Amino acid sequence: MGTSSDQAMAPDQAMAPDQAMAPRRTRLRRDQRSEQLLDVAEELFAELGFENTSMEDIARSAGVTRPIVYSHYATKEGIFLACVRRARRNLEDRLGELDVMLDNNASVTEVIQRSGEIFFETLEQDPRRWSVLFSPRTALSEDVTAQLRQLRFGTIDRIIQIARHMAGQEDADRISAYSHAISGVGEQLGRWWLANPTVRREQIVSYYREFIMRGLAPLEA
Repeated sequence: MGTSSDQAMAPDQAMAPDQAMAPRRTRLRRDQRSEQLLDVAEELFAELGFENTSMEDIARSAGVTRPIVYSHYATKEGIFLACVRRARRNLEDRLGELDVMLDNNASVTEVIQRSGEIFFETLEQDPRRWSVLFSPRTALSEDVTAQLRQLRFGTIDRIIQIARHMAGQEDADRISAYSHAISGVGEQLGRWWLANPTVRREQIVSYYREFIMRGLAPLEA
């Protein structure tokens, strides 16, 4: 008579406890795996720092082997750079809203207010990603450091557009210098907020707007 499917296994057929409890590895498409590795690496970079994170750490946390990680990202610097590119792209996509405001003749105060809301909402919603974007790093090659600088300048170009909208034919060097200063204000206020988390986001945005509008007063004049 055949053995029923719900009949107990023979002792030599029973699975070992660790086999029974082991999670089944999920096969992902290549693009999905790449995103998963970025998520894992981003978390480790934020928690441990770039210097203290290894490709082995990333592989272990992702539940894959090191060759799989290397098949997507050739070096630790490469996966770090990919994390920053993704974070910058997401931030700049959100800053695209400011272009619409400028096209609709929003005031400079309104645009600065909204830029602060976007920037600090990003920090509040994902401080891990923010720290990867803005924390200082020392163990990077000159080439990667240069690429990170170019990515940052791409974001600052958005600020330059806003300043030009306000200043008209003002000296280009002054606009560029002020725009870099505005970027620094956001970064430093973000670090201050992380150290003072009881302050409400609305208050941080208010500090940001007030400081920048006072700094831009010479352009208005």
